[in-house]
Amino acid sequence: MRKRKEDTPLQQVTENSRASTVLFFIASAVEYPVGLKSKDTAVAASFETGSGFFVAPDKIVTTLQLLAESTDVNVIPGDLLVKTAVSIRDRFSGRRKHTQDSEEKLYTVEGVTAYDTKNNLALLKIAETGVPLPLGNSDALEISETVYTLAYDDRLKFKGTTCLLQNRYKEGAWFQMKINSPPWDVGAPVLNSKNEVVGIVSHGTGSISTDDDQTIVSAISSDVVKELLANSGKVMSLERMQKHPRVRAYALEAHADEMAELFRHREALRCYNAALKVNPDLARIYGKRGMVKTQLENFQGAFKDFDRMIQINPGHIFAYNNRASARNVLGDLQGAIDDLNKAIEINPDYAMAYINLAGLKNNMAKSKIEEGDIVEAKRYCQETIDHYNFIYPHFSVSIDYSCYRLPCV
Repeated sequence: MRKRKEDTPLQQVTENSRASTVLFFIASAVEYPVGLKSKDTAVAASFETGSGFFVAPDKIVTTLQLLAESTDVNVIPGDLLVKTAVSIRDRFSGRRKHTQDSEEKLYTVEGVTAYDTKNNLALLKIAETGVPLPLGNSDALEISETVYTLAYDDRLKFKGTTCLLQNRYKEGAWFQMKINSPPWDVGAPVLNSKNEVVGIVSHGTGSISTDDDQTIVSAISSDVVKELLANSGKVMSLERMQKHPRVRAYALEAHADEMAELFRHREALRCYNAALKVNPDLARIYGKRGMVKTQLENFQGAFKDFDRMIQINPGHIFAYNNRASARNVLGDLQGAIDDLNKAIEINPDYAMAYINLAGLKNNMAKSKIEEGDIVEAKRYCQETIDHYNFIYPHFSVSIDYSCYRLPCV
């Protein structure tokens, strides 16, 4: 008889974690500034999903940003996912009304027992019980080590994803991972091969490949989760937690992100500024605000924000790329090249850095031609081709970079 193929570590971790992982369906509303006076505000409504997982029989951990502006929180058990999620989705979209005989099977959220505004964590008390995942030692992780995270895709299918640890920052409390095949979920556990939690996914940083099949995400270490669990206290309501100014900063950040996507840059800038004013620990906002300032052509301000992001996380390849963009416009071409080379040194797969280097080298080749230095011009031309062909090896380069400005990511 044919032998059954043994499960891979990814399959084992995925199956072993299914019962402990939950999906959040959340309706939210955030009040945000629209003018110069404090009373000049408006309210925006949104709907989003995320994940969480049991760390104790009656407690679920997830990200604070997921709950910061929530008005309706639905926590779905993993083994009842599809039927319940479809029912909730239809209710939120107005396709049907919620009735007593609805097939929604949810965990009952009694409130919050601990939260960490510095590290984007919240601990929820659940009326029912679940299977907790064991918390492992995140300090034992090594750079380039394989870890795993979980996600619910567009068809609500529960999937495991392989990741590679890229770097640590904030004294090891945070780390970044390269995910080779998205999707990924905010609030999802990061696990080692022993099925121990070594972190929790906080947010995405960006794609490193031209076809978006490789993404960098940031995660909070399990040591921080252990501390949160140890500090668990009396149950408080979500509404009480949301009134804390540093919690509200997460809601302001979310609205700023939406405004930036809609190219409403000045409104986004106001919200990012407001968020950092009440919660300066939201370090990732420096990178986002720098991109908005770039769009507003405040390149000096953008440079300072990207520089601040690199000080916080020296392994942040996107901040190096974006600081190079600001340096290029400000006339520091060599500084821009140094930043791009540093990004490639940290992550040799980072496609945008090669493309931007090609543009810079081409501009330098043109400058050398104008100076009459043909030898140096040829060298920069060849480097332009080499950088571009690293990304597109099957195509010959015939691109005019004469008006090239480095794009941010």
